[in-house]
Amino acid sequence: MAKSKKKYDDPSAPLWCLSYGDMVTNMLCFFVMLMIFAKFDAQDKTKAKESRALEEAFSAAFSLTPERGAHQWLIAGGKGIVLTPQRKEQSEIPRIANRVKKALQTVSMRDKILVLTDNRMVKIRIPSKVLFMSGSAVLRPGSEEVLMALLPVISEVPNDIRVDGHSDDVPTRNPMFPTNWELSTARACTVVRFYTEKLNQDPTRFAAQGFAEFQPQRENRTEADRELNRRVEINILTSKQKRPANFQWE
Repeated sequence: MAKSKKKYDDPSAPLWCLSYGDMVTNMLCFFVMLMIFAKFDAQDKTKAKESRALEEAFSAAFSLTPERGAHQWLIAGGKGIVLTPQRKEQSEIPRIANRVKKALQTVSMRDKILVLTDNRMVKIRIPSKVLFMSGSAVLRPGSEEVLMALLPVISEVPNDIRVDGHSDDVPTRNPMFPTNWELSTARACTVVRFYTEKLNQDPTRFAAQGFAEFQPQRENRTEADRELNRRVEINILTSKQKRPANFQWE
């Protein structure tokens, strides 16, 4: 009797599994390629931005016609010294100080007035007794000579002007000024109003402030010390200047 053959199940998968596997493989490859392209695209954009930024930086540095509103950079004397706007303004301080000193040469009390400088301003220090009577904020007769002498400089330069009033530590006796705060501030305001109202200077350039006795030159021990502390200072500033659009330094 012939032996019957054993039947075995077909080990091969159904046909639909093959199609499904191909689809999954294709989708995997597709997303991998998307990730690769996205990565390279991001790198290209970053490089492009860096390249544009570098190009703009060099264009701004070497442009012969700077953009409107941009600060101009100058080379001084061909020696490679770069002058920023701030340094250029500071370089004008000695010139302005010399003009102030020349303007004061015609003033009878010029020996009592000091002209000082630092990197922020030209300071014209005037003793209070040159401009005011004791305890008063009204200009004394003849005091306008000093302020008028400074007018050519103040009117020609575009710099902002700040007037500071200072006093000694002696209490005030004028009911109009309860303390030295009011007196020192009123004196500074008197000088500002003289220039802006009587001499028609641009009021937006001016500021007035009073310090009372709290910024003394010397300790208030003697009358000579107190006399030095009673002062008005006219400061021609180098910062926050309001210049006409067509103004150029000489």
